[in-house]
Amino acid sequence: MVLSPPKDTLLSWSFLRKSFYQFAKLIIPRIIRTYFQFEVNGIEHIERLPEGIPVIYCFNHRSHLDSFLFASAIVYPFGNRTMCGLMASGKAMQQGLFGLVKYVGAFPVYPQNPAPALDYAARLLKENIAVLMAPQGKRIPSNPFHDYHNFIQETKSGVGRLILRFNGKIPVVPMYIHGSLEALAHGKIIPKFKSFMSISFCKPLSFTKFTRKEGWSDSDSSFYSTAHKISKQIMSAIKTEMLIQEKYFFEIIKRKFNTPLDKLDISSDSHSKTNRFFSRLLQYHPDELKKWIEGTT
Repeated sequence: MVLSPPKDTLLSWSFLRKSFYQFAKLIIPRIIRTYFQFEVNGIEHIERLPEGIPVIYCFNHRSHLDSFLFASAIVYPFGNRTMCGLMASGKAMQQGLFGLVKYVGAFPVYPQNPAPALDYAARLLKENIAVLMAPQGKRIPSNPFHDYHNFIQETKSGVGRLILRFNGKIPVVPMYIHGSLEALAHGKIIPKFKSFMSISFCKPLSFTKFTRKEGWSDSDSSFYSTAHKISKQIMSAIKTEMLIQEKYFFEIIKRKFNTPLDKLDISSDSHSKTNRFFSRLLQYHPDELKKWIEGTT
């Protein structure tokens, strides 16, 4: 069965469904902040775009926890948002308990036909409801070393296409999420207790330089190439934030292999072992990695 985006937006939900959403909005962030070591950076960037201003939030997607981390940072009483639509994998929403995310604003998207999801996202934005989406288009079980080399190549055009629908006049807040895959790996059900995770918001991006007097149509010859260009700019901002947040991770790698990141090649023989090493590093708080580096100098 293929799920479709709902017919009604969050503003049109029934009283019972709105009540469930309000309950989840209060409970889920508190659970996240109690169960994990969770930090939020760059909160000042989201405070510039309060409820009532349409905005797209974009993130690196590595785990089912990502949407819950986002909600735990952005929604009231911790952030300044009341409602947000979450673009989620239609396939994942058909699997077990994850399907319940539809009751907290999630709507399905399918890579083979993203148009219905983009239509629904556009409706949300027109009603001044924020939208969360991943420029990569799906979860990718990666680590920062992989992301350093592949972020831009993995970028899809979806978010750029949505921005062009609004003639470049929708702001975008990129953000980088650390540690979610290490806390809840693919195939696992129970997250690791007190795992360290963080979400780092970047300065909002504006794409009004792509605004045209006549607007945009997906039949324009340059529509998809421009959309892809926009998406890559967003992913580049996420990559820049990753390099800031993971600077100690990358410093340890450079010291261990004594090779610049651009030239470091992990052979297939050592790939599994090296990934386990990366995973262990990512479970530490950055301050602990900093102390380790300072202790080895």
